[in-house]
Parts: sequence; C-alpha cells; structure tokens
Amino acid sequence: MKFRHIITISLLCLGFNAMAQQVEVGKMTRVNTGTQAYHPIFTTDGNSILTSTEDYRGLSETNLATGKTTVLSTEPRAGMSVMLRSVNGKSVNNAGNLKINLVEGNNVTTLTPNGENERYLWPALSPDGSKIAYTVSGKGTWVYDIATGTTTFVGKYRAPQWMGNDYVVAMNDRDDGYQITGSTVIVCAANGSFSQQVTPDDMVAMFPSATEGKIAFHTLEGEIYIMDITITK
Repeated sequence: MKFRHIITISLLCLGFNAMAQQVEVGKMTRVNTGTQAYHPIFTTDGNSILTSTEDYRGLSETNLATGKTTVLSTEPRAGMSVMLRSVNGKSVNNAGNLKINLVEGNNVTTLTPNGENERYLWPALSPDGSKIAYTVSGKGTWVYDIATGTTTFVGKYRAPQWMGNDYVVAMNDRDDGYQITGSTVIVCAANGSFSQQVTPDDMVAMFPSATEGKIAFHTLEGEIYIMDITITK
C-alpha cells in the first residue's frame, strides 16, 4: 500500500476568528487519501478515518499517524453502514420510511418526535445511547431524549453527528435551488444553549463528524480535512 502525506494549515492563515470563544479552533489538516473522498467518520479509537464516495459507495480507512490508506470495501453504500453503529445494544436508522427507527435487539420502535407528517433524516445515536440527534427536512436539527421523550431544537442545520454526549456537529449549507453555493460546520450544544460556526465562510465544508477534540469534514472537491477543537465549558 502507498503511504500518504498529510498537509497542515492554520485557520489563522485563513483569517477566520471563532466567535464567542466558547469553541476554540486550532489547526486544520488536510488528509490526502490519494483520491476524492467523502463522508469522513472517525474510527472508535480516533486513530483513523473512514471515507467513501459521494454516493457512499465503497469504504476506505486512512491511518492518521502513518497516512496509509486501505480499501475495506467496494460495495454500494458501504460508507453508509459505518454511520449506523450500535451503542449499548441500540442503533438508529430511517431505512425506507423517513422516520426514526430505534433498534434494540429484535425490537424496533418507530419514532416521530416532531409529528407523523415530517421527514426525518440523518438520525444519530449519542455515544451513551441516551439521545438521538436528527434533522427534520426543511426545518432544522433537534435532539431527542429517549428516556423522557423530550425534544430540543439546536438550530436550522443538517446532518448532525455527535461530539461526545453533550455536543453535536452539523452543516449549515446553502444552495441556489440547483447546486450547493456554500456550507459551514457548526458546533451545537445538545441542550440548545449555543451554536458556533467553526469553519471559514469561503470554504465549503460539508457532512462533519467528530471525535474528542477533532472534527472531520469533506469539501465539494472531495478533499478531507480534520480540525482541532477545544470547548470551554
């Protein structure tokens, strides 16, 4: 296998200054996977990222220490499977029905926290299995507490993924009705108390994921970036 190099740049060079300083933005690193790559997801240990094509075909793993990229699968939608990880015996999906399916063992519970007539996208289970982040089409992103059944609006963003149990990352994307014209990555408190943009306006940053202290995302051109993040609580 070929070894890939990793290019490091600073957000300061981009002239971007994080507002409010609740979230401190550190360096941004471009990860060279050797080809166009999309939908980055950190492995459980945070040492590698998994990527696929724009339509989720295939799955590759890039080790962040060595830069080595390994092809794990070439199957259609293999990239989607890593977004459906089981947590404490639970998982979520919305296969076929555009509702939230909570799977626990052999039991499937269909959830519609914002009403039966809404379209639910990108459900994601928190690391402790207690909450679900999701997007309601055309309206924004919420967090659903499984035990209490309560919902919290975190912002008019899309495609949420968890960063620990208290924060989610999402994208604030814009289009002209035909194509994407811009997108930034947002860090949101799961309790709805704040949200903060962490990527510059002149960079199209999409479909973020996170692990402790790091956020990954892709650009329209299929470039993968990782940024260091510190949250002041």
